[in-house]
Amino acid sequence: MPDTTASLLVTVYFQEKQGGFMRITWKGTQGAEVLSDNFYEGIGMANQRSLLISPSTLIGDGILSFQCSDTDLGIQRIKMEWLASKEGLVSPEVQDLLVTPSVGPTQLGQSVNGHANPTEPGAWQNQLVTVPLSDQALRIEQGVEFSVDLDKVPGSARLALKEAGLPLGKHLIVWINQQRAGTITPTVPDLLDDGFLASANTSASYVGWRDGSFYVPVSLLKAGINTVQFSDEDDVTLTGSVAASDLTQDPPLAIKGIVLQLNYLSAPASASAIQPQLSAPTVQPVPPEEPSSTPSETTTP
Repeated sequence: MPDTTASLLVTVYFQEKQGGFMRITWKGTQGAEVLSDNFYEGIGMANQRSLLISPSTLIGDGILSFQCSDTDLGIQRIKMEWLASKEGLVSPEVQDLLVTPSVGPTQLGQSVNGHANPTEPGAWQNQLVTVPLSDQALRIEQGVEFSVDLDKVPGSARLALKEAGLPLGKHLIVWINQQRAGTITPTVPDLLDDGFLASANTSASYVGWRDGSFYVPVSLLKAGINTVQFSDEDDVTLTGSVAASDLTQDPPLAIKGIVLQLNYLSAPASASAIQPQLSAPTVQPVPPEEPSSTPSETTTP
């Protein structure tokens, strides 16, 4: 440990078990503490998540333990990195702690606290309306439809999300109101990123979440209920409308943090004049449950 004010960032690369859980605990001089009741995000596929352990927890020696719902932990790699507090230039509008590893993007502290990633509430500021389309990570290869009720069509719109499972070099197709709207090419992480796990089957395999965004053609939007769907580039035709059989089933594909940003050009008289109303996706994953199988456990000093 470099000094008593340093935090430890633990990044775990693992295979989620469907309906399972992964619990992370720290047993130190202050006693035992559960850092995460369930590190899974409920997607049942390869995943990457980080956990920030505070200096107050790390006083003295301790043991970091992982407990899984299966006899096999499914952990492929664990990376640990000490982070020191430094002064920085940050917008006063950013209220949360910023966490910056040596490789990889800066994250908000709430996204590395071991709990389910929080969903930002819908926001209205001047002419801009920001609407979250989902409050959890979702598998989408079997088809998930998101819907939003618009009082009127905006002047411009942007869609942003995080995806996991899409092979590098492929695209995510966006369907709006059953019409192909365009594609999202997620960012390619730094090649030093530990999410590039060696695989005998492929040399273009990345485990983790990648950011993607899309400028929405407003001509496809309408007043009333609008639907949004996603699919793999290889599993749909280039023209026409999307069908249930078009959506990919292999490989596993998940998205989270889906946000729709609407620009109404001129500020409305009130927020309620344009605030969209959301309905839940038509397909929901099964939430993690405590299985009856014998848990496995490993410890890391």
